[in-house]
Amino acid sequence: MKTHKTKTLTLITFLCSLTLIAQTKLAIINDPDGFTFVRNGQGKDFSVVDTLYKEDFFYFEFVDSSDWVKISAWKGRQIEGFIHNSRVQIVGNLSLQKQKELITKILNRQRILAISFYNAWKTKDSIAYRKSIRELESYNDTKYDPILDILSKYICKTSDSNILQLFFATLLADKGSANELPSFSIGDCFICNPNFVIQQLAKINDKEEKMLICDHIEWGLINQFNIEEDKKSDNPEFNRLKKLLDKEKKKASP
Repeated sequence: MKTHKTKTLTLITFLCSLTLIAQTKLAIINDPDGFTFVRNGQGKDFSVVDTLYKEDFFYFEFVDSSDWVKISAWKGRQIEGFIHNSRVQIVGNLSLQKQKELITKILNRQRILAISFYNAWKTKDSIAYRKSIRELESYNDTKYDPILDILSKYICKTSDSNILQLFFATLLADKGSANELPSFSIGDCFICNPNFVIQQLAKINDKEEKMLICDHIEWGLINQFNIEEDKKSDNPEFNRLKKLLDKEKKKASP
């Protein structure tokens, strides 16, 4: 299958810009109207540069003792400005139930879009292919990628087998992607609770599918521990986790 690629350079540029903003956190708006204006300064007298809606993700930082926060958002282009701090809802501070609902919604949508893309590619429908890849890349950038860090922290905290199985299903549906962020996320899950992840891997009967998930985990481990491509390391924790994963990969071998 021909791989699809997310807008890697654009996304990297956006993510790198966030490192310039200290202590940024992923958030959504908290506004009874369902939207809030982004302004070019700290106050209602400043011009509106864009609008954030109910389910738009953004990153923010507090600005000194001001009631306004500086935000960065991605909506097909980078948006920067200020909103009132009363309109900020940190995603990581949502109840676990709310986090689960948000994660479930995003994973389900990502999986459906990935399947649509694959079907368009398989049937050689050029119109459907162009449409599906645009939708998938946009959803990657604006929803799927931002939620991945929250997803791994949620799984590490809850050991929610339903969410992890849904994540597996999403990875399998999106197997043509060149996006590495999901691998990093599943790698984090394995690092914090390897036995739980192995228990869930055991539920995958198809050896090829199990191997694909194991490959994602391995790449996540290599990234998180900064291991060279030869996979050799003096780090005892990496070697312990790699040994556990290798046992699962052996089970998935033909």
